[in-house]
Amino acid sequence: MYQFFKDTGKWYAIFVYWVLLAGAVLSPLGHAGFFYVGEIYKAVYHTDPISHPYLLETGRGFMKMLNIAWGAAIGVLAIGWISFAVCILLNKTLLPRWMALLTPFVLTLFIIPLKNILPLPYSGWVDGAIFNIAYLIFFSSLLLLFRQKQVKEYILLKRALS
Repeated sequence: MYQFFKDTGKWYAIFVYWVLLAGAVLSPLGHAGFFYVGEIYKAVYHTDPISHPYLLETGRGFMKMLNIAWGAAIGVLAIGWISFAVCILLNKTLLPRWMALLTPFVLTLFIIPLKNILPLPYSGWVDGAIFNIAYLIFFSSLLLLFRQKQVKEYILLKRALS
């Protein structure tokens, strides 16, 4: 997102860059935690009932760690995307102001209620992919918006050279 700032030397451009980078670095740890939670709860079905309380307690401990790791990543990314949306609205980027509505944080706020009105199994699918859907929409819109601009510039350049 750094490349979209009008002045990449300003503090807000550097802030958004580092916050989004930190969120991206934290994300794999949060996602990795899902595996351990799932595995411990799956083990309950294949063990003697006497060990279930211990396994369930272990699963709760894994959930706490998962929530910490995942929450940290999501929290940092939220700060970064909110900051980027504010920069778009304040005309600090090359993006048109309406693009602030398509930033992943804002899109997430629209997708969550949509998920709640969808029937099963679609609501579950959307719930498991809220952020992925938001990222897909945002980055696809950037691709379409700037690809079109790139094609226009290419045509103008080609005309100027001929």
